Amino acid sequence: MFTPPPLGDEPFHDAIRLADWVELNLLMEEEPVISATDVTAELAGIPPDDADDSERRFADDGADFSHERSRRGFWEPAEDQAESAFSELSRRAGWLKGQYPLELDGDAALLHQDMAAQETYRFLVILRARQLYPGALEDDGTLSGLLFEELVKHALGAYVGSTPEHRARFGLAGGHRGDGLPDRLPDAIAQLGGLLHEARGDVPSDAHGDFKVDAVAWKPFGDDRPGQLVILGQATISEGHWMSEEPAKRWIYRQPPEARLIQFLARPLTAVAFAETLSLTSADALRGFAGTFSSIPFDRLRLLSVLRDEDLPTDLRARMNAWSEEMSERLPR
Repeated sequence: MFTPPPLGDEPFHDAIRLADWVELNLLMEEEPVISATDVTAELAGIPPDDADDSERRFADDGADFSHERSRRGFWEPAEDQAESAFSELSRRAGWLKGQYPLELDGDAALLHQDMAAQETYRFLVILRARQLYPGALEDDGTLSGLLFEELVKHALGAYVGSTPEHRARFGLAGGHRGDGLPDRLPDAIAQLGGLLHEARGDVPSDAHGDFKVDAVAWKPFGDDRPGQLVILGQATISEGHWMSEEPAKRWIYRQPPEARLIQFLARPLTAVAFAETLSLTSADALRGFAGTFSSIPFDRLRLLSVLRDEDLPTDLRARMNAWSEEMSERLPR
């Protein structure tokens, strides 16, 4: 079993990190089944000789009871953490149902063998492991970032119902763009605009990068005229920064319209994809983003909800699996 990730001072976040750790162990087949008791034992460690089973107990000096003089049983804090982690897993299973890779049986979890996106989710959970164990995987993000951009391209395409030929990786992870797009930004914008049948806007000749758009998917009508469903997506493998990673406003909001990178007739959707779960962000915080954030957040559970393994090219799946296996050997045990 992998070593539990470092925990902090926020029980809510710790429950999510432990739920991610349970997923990681099962998806990498470190254990066939993990129970709440197993998690408790891993967190609590070796008990002292006088440890009780749990619950509060009195100090052993015969003094009258007071709350200050009671103390928590050795296993109780770990039991509470394990219970919270399994509650988080149950919420995920309740939402995704048959698409969730784990089966929950009471206080135990095991791998769902018939799950249609097991390889995809395993890759996403290993991406999350980069965040759970900072620096432990010695991954610089070059290959993992490229693979994530490719996956996000297909997830956005599946979400809007586009076919593979109407999807493109526009980001520069790995040192180059995908799908035949030129690395030089003005040329890439011109070619993308041509594919979309949308007019190119103002692109400075010395501009570079991707203006925070790593993946594009669109659903054309077939009449070669502008105006269609387009989604522009940013992909980040850093923890906790997704709300600041929206596609640059220069894509669709700059005025006048010809000052935009592409003069879209119909305003595109925008999205931000990330490896942690949206549950790390409280509902109040999400509501607080209204007015400052206007993109669709795609955490790994939402990515899973729109993707099956068969939706991804065979070559991409093979590269994802190879990277996942290599990273799993570096995880602390």
